[in-house]
Amino acid sequence: MVVRLSALSALFLLGCAASAPPRPTAPAHEDDPLAHWDATPKAPLAWSDFDDETFARAKSEKKFIVMDGSAEWCHWCHVMEAVTYHDAAVRSELDAHFIAAKVDVDARPDIEERYAEYGWPATVIFSPDGRELGKYRGFIAPDRFAEILRAVVSAGDSPSARGDEEDPAIDDAPLPEAELQWIERSTIVNLEDFWDAEQGSWGHQQKVPLFMTNEWALERAKSDAEWKKRILFTLDQESNITDPVWGGIYQYSTDGDWKHPHFEKLLYFNAGALSNFVDAFALTKDDKWLAAARAIKKYLDRFLSSPEGGFYVTQDADLNAHEPGKTFATGHAYYALDEAHRLALGVPRVDTHEYPQVNGMAIAAYAKFAAASGDASALERAKRAADRILATHASKTGGLVHGETTEHVIHLADNASFAMGLLTLAEQTKESARVDQAVKIVDAIVDAMEDARGGGFFSRSKDPDAVGVFAARRKPFEDNVTMLRVLARLAKNPLVADRAPKYKRLIDRTLRAMATPERIHDRGRMVGDFLMALEETRGVR
Repeated sequence: MVVRLSALSALFLLGCAASAPPRPTAPAHEDDPLAHWDATPKAPLAWSDFDDETFARAKSEKKFIVMDGSAEWCHWCHVMEAVTYHDAAVRSELDAHFIAAKVDVDARPDIEERYAEYGWPATVIFSPDGRELGKYRGFIAPDRFAEILRAVVSAGDSPSARGDEEDPAIDDAPLPEAELQWIERSTIVNLEDFWDAEQGSWGHQQKVPLFMTNEWALERAKSDAEWKKRILFTLDQESNITDPVWGGIYQYSTDGDWKHPHFEKLLYFNAGALSNFVDAFALTKDDKWLAAARAIKKYLDRFLSSPEGGFYVTQDADLNAHEPGKTFATGHAYYALDEAHRLALGVPRVDTHEYPQVNGMAIAAYAKFAAASGDASALERAKRAADRILATHASKTGGLVHGETTEHVIHLADNASFAMGLLTLAEQTKESARVDQAVKIVDAIVDAMEDARGGGFFSRSKDPDAVGVFAARRKPFEDNVTMLRVLARLAKNPLVADRAPKYKRLIDRTLRAMATPERIHDRGRMVGDFLMALEETRGVR
């Protein structure tokens, strides 16, 4: 994948003079293998693409496939490639019995949806016909990885993959309101168990800017003083993992506090944080929250904005992790510098892909910011992004593809999120055309991804080229919840009143499929979007 620095970042590299930067220090955590890494250049590993041709080659050569599911911005993904995949014993096993395929998970929603729970890097080993032989979470040390590879060669195969995720057939009758209220109360009680009174937010091991749960807490805070206290404390704490120099929020912090950030910056979390800070301003009328929103927006405008109008997807945690021969600096070292010293070293790589899911989130956040701040330019920015994605990612079916318009598969995450962005934009611009655009996308989702038997929506349209487990479509909870919220907005919209019965039917069927104790429990602390969906669909059920 070719990734370019943004034009603005390139100008900074060329045009800003600075004194000699301090020498980057070793990683802050001594257990980081890069602290002891032998940086002597080694023969590069010839990565293959993860596609049907690679599976065909594996069959022909009687080899297994190792998939390295990694993110361009991910520090431990860099470590895994530099330390583990270049270990002599690992390379020996790979060369003899495996084809190594690297996947940029941001570019592959099917991989991201299926293996996100394993963290990045996620390592999955496949038989030549696409059966999963082993799945492994996070960084794997060289000795352990060599053991895993040898064990796979000895053990061989695994049970066959199954078909699409199947739920029992359901009828169209809505769930009783009493049952939904019980589900809602139970979900809130479970969420209470995750509350961290000392550090704020929900969950204790990793501190993540949980914008979806924050959104629901901000809504509840309008009528509940205790929740208002909690969410404002949480947002104050989250501010500790924002970049004090350039703005933007980091992905998360380790060690159970907000003092040990991982330094990658994702549009996904920054759009969510921008939306949260706008909502906090609307709740309190305290200008500090509008200032916090402006700091996020300033970062997005400077580093994650395309000259053509879209939004880029991520910025790396480390400097020059993908550029052999250039000065390497971990995020711990780099982001401790001031602007002049940062720019003297260079700018961490920006992934300049423009994906519909996160662009939809940014469009919604910018539209909300414009309404709260009176900044008309933010609204124009949101409109430009919407027009850009519609022009570059439209498929013949009416939906949006993830990458290039030549793709033949559409994904629920991209299309539901972008439809939400269009509807949020329409609320501010009053453009009926934006509603029409959202309706067209929803029609494509229903045609290609509805589970007509069991309710809800599959993660993508059917892919005749999919191999093994990838021929099996699943029904992701988060994206179905986004779809519920889109359908609720459309069902209430007078511009499409004639379609309201259809949308209500889809809401009822999706709730029956998704609002189960098992699915909700699996989401843990990330249930705010579901609680928002219950509230928003209540008015149309």
